[in-house]
Amino acid sequence: MLFCRPLMETSSDRRQEVLAETLARFLARGAHANVTKLLGRVRPEDVAAVLERFDAAERLDIFRLLISDFPDSAGDVLTGMEPARRLALLEELTPEQIAGLLERIPVDDAVFVLESLPPALHDQLLELVDLRELTGVQAQLAYPEHSAGRLMDTGLFALPETVTVRDSIAAIQEKRDVEMIFYLYVTDRDGHLIGVTSLRQLLMSKPETPLSEIMQRSVIKVHVETDQEEVARQASRYDLLAVPVVDDHNHLVGIVTVDDIIDVVQEEAADDLLRMAGTSEGELLYEGRVLRVARLRLPQMLISLAGLLATGVLLASFQSRFPDALFLLAFVPVIMGLPGSVGGQAAAVALRDLAAGQFAGSGNLPAFVGRQLKVAGVLGLACGVLAAAAALAFQRNPWLGAAVGLALLVAMPLAALVGALTPPLLARLRLDPAVASGPLLLAVHDVLGILVYFALASVFLRHLAG
Repeated sequence: MLFCRPLMETSSDRRQEVLAETLARFLARGAHANVTKLLGRVRPEDVAAVLERFDAAERLDIFRLLISDFPDSAGDVLTGMEPARRLALLEELTPEQIAGLLERIPVDDAVFVLESLPPALHDQLLELVDLRELTGVQAQLAYPEHSAGRLMDTGLFALPETVTVRDSIAAIQEKRDVEMIFYLYVTDRDGHLIGVTSLRQLLMSKPETPLSEIMQRSVIKVHVETDQEEVARQASRYDLLAVPVVDDHNHLVGIVTVDDIIDVVQEEAADDLLRMAGTSEGELLYEGRVLRVARLRLPQMLISLAGLLATGVLLASFQSRFPDALFLLAFVPVIMGLPGSVGGQAAAVALRDLAAGQFAGSGNLPAFVGRQLKVAGVLGLACGVLAAAAALAFQRNPWLGAAVGLALLVAMPLAALVGALTPPLLARLRLDPAVASGPLLLAVHDVLGILVYFALASVFLRHLAG
């Protein structure tokens, strides 16, 4: 199994390469009829991947053919493209063309496209959405960003509890406009969600049995304002292919399907990774615009600059106060680097546990912090002993070894404590916890390590100078 996956990926890449070369030849000859015929044989998801291989002008030509000849598939191709390519393409289309695409795709996909647009184009399209009375899109845009209401698909399938199994199966067979039916949701006469049953259970039951007798009354559901990360956690915890979404009155208003849940997981992982690196998901959208990307990265760079300047001030202060012990500066990179690494590791694990909902219990966070302190203590002892031995070999002074070793033994657990506590604290304050692993935390660890090192050096200064 381990050997099959790379071969499958290579085969897929090869098919896309052949398809791209064929499309390129047809475009060069102006054989648009051949391009149309070829596009009609390829799935929208594969077309989106192939478009990545063309330049902007060719990509636009192919997409305009899709709009004219396959308008129902063009929207699916659009949602499958990379953010930067999608934005570049949309900027070449008229707002009327974009609004026409939004009309043909599911409401949740239309909301996804609108959310990915720059403010000016987003507002312009919203005016067209209002004019065209796309009430479903308007309604979902009214929900908070990154909520279940924004993410849900309103094309759901539900039946009253009094309907029999025979009539339920007949209703499913007639319901051809629903995108995906994973479960049959059951409502009361007022539209309240009261149960759910699987299609398997439906097929295994007697035809005359009412849904009220076979449904499961304990329904895993989320509110329209539930954060999309929590929706993904619920789906993962209970192995669901879809999660029902209800309003304040328990009315079933939509479902979040497994494809959207996968998108959420990928989006959140990418966003956290970018924020940990000191940038944001906007970089994916504007990757070809140097000044825009630089502006996105600048705030975190300024935080790093402030931290490094603070470290420089501490070093200059030490140099002026202890001119006879400048050899201590040789171990500053060690004191800055190792606590920073331990603190970053603790913050990364805290982010993972936070995303998985591991801090829900009252005693979970203290237990987690305790484990991180123990691990950092062991690492601090091991690294401290090795660094002390190196310092002793370097200067032939046991007090220097003691200062370096103790500094690591103290600074590494302190850095782990800061790294473990910062993400949960930021989450409590409703701030992005991923920022905790970025330049801000690195700067804090650097300053913390230097302060501990120089404090111990001051204690041992008489022996060090001798």
